[in-house]
Amino acid sequence: MDDPLRPNKADFERVLHQSSQLWSSYLCPPDTPPLLPRECLNLKGLLQRTPSFLGCNLLPEDTPISLNLLEKGSQAGQYALFSSCRSIWRTSTNLQKCPSPPKAMPAQLVAAVQSSLTVHLSDSAPLTQWPGTQGASGQAQGNYTAVVFLAWAYILSARWAEIMERVTGCTVQFSTSDENQSDMQPNDQYAAAIELGYDAHPDEARWWRSILSGSDNTSRIALTPQPSSVPAPDQLQPPSSHTALEYLTRFSTHHHLHAQTAAALAAALYIPFLQGKGKPITLPIPKQPIPPPLPTPAQARAQASNEPPIPTPTHTLLPYFMTLSTNPWGIRSLLHSTFFSPEIECNLVSAWLNPAFAVMHPLLQANDMPALLTLLARRAPRLGGLWLGAFIVGIASSILRDVRNGMVALELNAAAWAGREASFIMLKPEVSDGVAIRREDEGRLLFLTSSSSEGGGGGGEEGWGWSRAPVYPWKPLGVTALDEAELQVRLHASCGCHCLEYRGWRWGLVGGGELEDVGVGVVVDCGDEPGGRDVREEGSFVLDSEILASEVLTEVATRGIFGWLRARGYPASERAIYQHEWVDLASEDEDEEHEVEGVESSTIDGSTGS
Repeated sequence: MDDPLRPNKADFERVLHQSSQLWSSYLCPPDTPPLLPRECLNLKGLLQRTPSFLGCNLLPEDTPISLNLLEKGSQAGQYALFSSCRSIWRTSTNLQKCPSPPKAMPAQLVAAVQSSLTVHLSDSAPLTQWPGTQGASGQAQGNYTAVVFLAWAYILSARWAEIMERVTGCTVQFSTSDENQSDMQPNDQYAAAIELGYDAHPDEARWWRSILSGSDNTSRIALTPQPSSVPAPDQLQPPSSHTALEYLTRFSTHHHLHAQTAAALAAALYIPFLQGKGKPITLPIPKQPIPPPLPTPAQARAQASNEPPIPTPTHTLLPYFMTLSTNPWGIRSLLHSTFFSPEIECNLVSAWLNPAFAVMHPLLQANDMPALLTLLARRAPRLGGLWLGAFIVGIASSILRDVRNGMVALELNAAAWAGREASFIMLKPEVSDGVAIRREDEGRLLFLTSSSSEGGGGGGEEGWGWSRAPVYPWKPLGVTALDEAELQVRLHASCGCHCLEYRGWRWGLVGGGELEDVGVGVVVDCGDEPGGRDVREEGSFVLDSEILASEVLTEVATRGIFGWLRARGYPASERAIYQHEWVDLASEDEDEEHEVEGVESSTIDGSTGS
């Protein structure tokens, strides 16, 4: 009897070979200069449909926002504010044929936290030696990533305070880190000293000095020379986010730091992600940038025609970056989606992912971040900036380790914001032949028909795992006899009009109202998503046969997605599946009867994906 779950040898080796060819094709050719891929600096690609933070861009700047905010505590005794919101998704493209209601997915985004995040400076921090950028001439050598990171941290915090002041019932007191700190003394200890390098207004110089002052000797950066005059304490006013961004832009332009400025913003987006973890961010000790040589007239003309400038995020886009930043699970989900492929069934996940990590292993061992970033950015160009930020703040290795161990994060809202396919559940179901239905389409219809509707009602299935997207993104293999499927599957199997299409975001207001936000609508050409490169035979890579033969990832994915799909139990015809060693429900309780007739079934324990 054929194994009901384990793939045959031919299919396994076919996917293994295709994956090996594809992932090795993302590697840099030998003797390639260790430069960062340019895709890592185009952060606008993340903002396809992202809503503005707390809906601030939907109303005039002086209009109050009566948001419904929720306070929650953590195990560490910290409290945070969350916004009550939800996304709306269309479930039918033909309402006359099948008037299925829109689906709402409740969500909560971080609005405020109690604690701050510590920044340390070290010569052992990631990317201490700034590698430069592919296809970007005119960039300075040296490393001021920490300096511009602290500037971004202030700018984002200031914009947050400006928005929160508009929220009904919120009182915000915002100040720079140490406004009354005395002037630098000869015996003071600093990790580094920098110069603005241009004649700045005293207010601007004072602002730089304040944000760089730090809280201890391992994080303090001195500004030399000292500002010529410092206003009295009662005259001090922290600059607005708009003014501070102008300061940063002037500093970045003067020192030719456009690439490092974009990278620092990518890193700053992880501040809410790292909140509460108890670990500081470690950034490189600043090293004085060396201005690039002036180009010849011919070089200048070539640069102007062939090298588009590295984009600098505008003040208008800040609230959209902030929304993404306040969805930490969404950021994790986007990073994980780099490795997702909608063609891969759950029983072939090992054949798909094992070659990917075998290709990356030498780069991880060598700590070759430029090569790793190039590989990841070629795989998912739109996510290159997120990966760069993850490397800078030191969490990329843990993200990769989670994926390698079969741990999966899935957040459909962030996937829709960034225009990503992150799960089989996001694809359109096909039409059944009336006899059987593909299990992947069965899962899609279960999810579409069991979720909450726009009106708030979830129907009779709200208590089951199908009302939430499966955590495991890989599609289940095989087909289900239509007469053994759930009733809602049988009703919609032949519709041919069902879909999961993101329509917009709604911020919850006090009193039950909502503020509708369709998103920023920035569309950036980042190449093919995902993929980016042709598979070539010469890109092959010698891989360890023992590593490639491992079935661990396949086992985890298969057990997870079938646990979600069969949340009510297995039909009798699937005895071989629930008794399979990858699922093995029968051994959990030999006295419990798991067989069911038709759609009547018992609830299984188990690892469901909900």
